[in-house]
Amino acid sequence: MGAWGSGSFENDTAMDWAAEVQSVDDVRRSFDRLKAVGSGYVDADLACHVVAAAETIAMLMGRRSSDFPSDLADRLAGVGEPESEVYHQARGAVMQVMRNSELAELWEDGAGETGENEWLAAMTGLVDRLNPDIETASWTPEEIEHRVGQALQTCAFCDQPVAPDELFLMTVYDASTRMPGDRGMWLHLRCLNSRLHHKHAVINLKFDPNNMPDLDKL
Repeated sequence: MGAWGSGSFENDTAMDWAAEVQSVDDVRRSFDRLKAVGSGYVDADLACHVVAAAETIAMLMGRRSSDFPSDLADRLAGVGEPESEVYHQARGAVMQVMRNSELAELWEDGAGETGENEWLAAMTGLVDRLNPDIETASWTPEEIEHRVGQALQTCAFCDQPVAPDELFLMTVYDASTRMPGDRGMWLHLRCLNSRLHHKHAVINLKFDPNNMPDLDKL
């Protein structure tokens, strides 16, 4: 694929796709092609197109990535924010690519050398940018102590602070002994996914209860 990077447009296949897009209908065609595949395996070229299409939907939602092509943004300027079904389609498409695609396998093989999959971390961020804005209240330090039994700590993977709006807690149990004993760890979801096999990536899907998708249209 020539150029190769973890960003959605850091490969020649995605950039070739971007050069052909003239409308939102062109973007949606990538999701339609994936729908024809069903739940099956996605080849690398289609996976790159789907990820680029999802990234374009995120841009239209006001969440543009740093590598998004300026000329594509100019061509789609003024089309407005996409209807809710489209970003639900985009999230589902990214999830399928993360778990069952040639592109994911290529990145899995590359990550074997370093133990860290930058692409899975990037896809985790893309899914988050495709999520709807929902007003939530993070746990207070007191609630964390009460519910979890330990204070908020740094990420177990990168050892950097975890912001209140990205709190994830993983608890590990020794189930082999049937004896009490567990360990809880705070983490960034992108850090966790970058160390997991792509088939086991954790997808954090958020739904607006006042704007649920029509599943028949997805």
